[in-house]
Amino acid sequence: MRYLLITCVAAALAGCSSSAQEGAGKGATMGAVGGAVAGAVSSLIFGGNVAQGAVQGAAIGAASGAATGAVAGSMADSAAKQKTEKAAAGDPKLAEWRKRIGDRNYASALLLAQCKHQDAIASAGETAATSKSKDERDFALLIQGIAAEEAGDKALTASLYPKIAQERGGSVDKVRADALEGVLKVQAVRREHGAPACK
Repeated sequence: MRYLLITCVAAALAGCSSSAQEGAGKGATMGAVGGAVAGAVSSLIFGGNVAQGAVQGAAIGAASGAATGAVAGSMADSAAKQKTEKAAAGDPKLAEWRKRIGDRNYASALLLAQCKHQDAIASAGETAATSKSKDERDFALLIQGIAAEEAGDKALTASLYPKIAQERGGSVDKVRADALEGVLKVQAVRREHGAPACK
């Protein structure tokens, strides 16, 4: 599935201008990292195979990142945008997964992938405060916990974990364990995709 989607993206990019291709390539790489982070985090919440979640996330991230990058590289190249968006939307399972976590959470995961911890915390906090979807709130709260944990913000994790435990109906220890596991997964995703480690 991943290779099919990435092949579709590559084929779609063949008709792009050079600036759109360059932007799409960079967008696909960063999108793959952000998507893989989102997939790994979602598997901690919703269960399932962590590796499969990360692979699916990377595939949709690469496709949507390529679309975004192509548009940034060449605003006039609307054909590039349409082709890459069509590739991203081609797999209903990936679209369903993206819908379940929500676009704002997906953006927060991309911020976390880029080591923008404070931005990820703020973005996820807004989602947690405003979303009516329990799945979206759970994901947002865990993104906040992982970002705060990786940033070493002990005061924030101490205030977040009881809130997350109440929302998810579990213990603070379980939430802390999930956040720490999430940090390890996020760091593994960055290494696997050649993204720089956080400083």
